[in-house]
Amino acid sequence: MVTCTLTTSEGVSVVTVTGRLDLAGVAGVRTALHKALVDQPDAIVVDLVDLTVDMDVNLIAFSAFATFAAHWSGCPVALSTSSGQLRADLRRLGISRVVPVYPSRTEAIAAADAPRSYRSRIVSGPDAPALARQLVGDACRAWQLPHLVEDTELIVTELVANVVRHVGGTMNLRLTLQDRYLHIAVHDGSRREPVRTLPDPDSCEGGRGLLLIDAFAARWGWVKGVDGKVVWATLRRRPRKARS
Repeated sequence: MVTCTLTTSEGVSVVTVTGRLDLAGVAGVRTALHKALVDQPDAIVVDLVDLTVDMDVNLIAFSAFATFAAHWSGCPVALSTSSGQLRADLRRLGISRVVPVYPSRTEAIAAADAPRSYRSRIVSGPDAPALARQLVGDACRAWQLPHLVEDTELIVTELVANVVRHVGGTMNLRLTLQDRYLHIAVHDGSRREPVRTLPDPDSCEGGRGLLLIDAFAARWGWVKGVDGKVVWATLRRRPRKARS
């Protein structure tokens, strides 16, 4: 039986995985990892303490999660294990090409290359979208990405306005810069799925939020957490080259 324990250290979430990882245990590990991701840490270290596996193919769950985390919020993931056999299995399966593997938790935490990010806690209200636009505009200019200001402001306005209209309370906004993408994530207190709706045919009002995000974002999605959900979107840092 596999056991997962979540702790934090200076902005890095550490998920300690112990026991025997069988096919049934993979689902539990995936749940624990996604729970850590919902908290929007600077990085996630998965410490494989005395872990054994029924089938080494089960280890692919860790590289799959690292890929998902990169797309979802730009969060880097690292593995640590003192087992030479386990590190060899991770290399043989190509997992170490997707997610770095360190011989100890300490080394993994020290090497965690947290991406540049801006965070803000915003209270729902009429001023919330403007506050969010100010944050992302300042971030894009600080990162010398003025060409992304308009699209980023449009997307964050819709994400924040949806929380104001349908959820209320407070939300956590995070903007993360990575090599190829700019990631926007908004964590609110509702676990209800965001739903695309069309504008009212008579008034032509409402219903444009997720349609606009579809049009301007490279990709977007959402994930349910214990105390709410995160809706995220990514923009390419460099515009696609026009076809000749």
